[in-house]
Amino acid sequence: MIRPALLLALALASSASSLHAADLTQDDRAAIRAAALDYAEGWYAGDRERMARSLHQDLIKHAWLPDGAGGTRHDRLDRQALLERNKPAHRERYAAAPRRAELEILDGFDDIATVKLSMDGWVDYMHLADVPGEGWKIVNVLWGLQRAAD
Repeated sequence: MIRPALLLALALASSASSLHAADLTQDDRAAIRAAALDYAEGWYAGDRERMARSLHQDLIKHAWLPDGAGGTRHDRLDRQALLERNKPAHRERYAAAPRRAELEILDGFDDIATVKLSMDGWVDYMHLADVPGEGWKIVNVLWGLQRAAD
């Protein structure tokens, strides 16, 4: 006999998996993927123009990074500051790196979406919006460094 708790767990799991990006069309998914990959590949290549085309003009990127004294500091970048950190030297810096850009569309509703982008040594969680006249743009990024394995 199946226990009620097991039935509830199965029902929740099945409904949760059907929620992920359910409201997005295939065209939406392709455009979201293209924006996230322009961001990632633009970073690795030091290609500011490519990265810029994926970013909304009001983008904010946040992280809480080690401060060198055992604590953390808030790192906050707007669009311009992020593009300034994307240097042409990245092309050489990442030439021998894996240049990982594993993308997962976590959720979507109408004209907004949430994406997880795993890169070389860090993970970005992104919010994107389908901006009228511009297409899918990254509006917000919360990121963190991957910790070394113990």
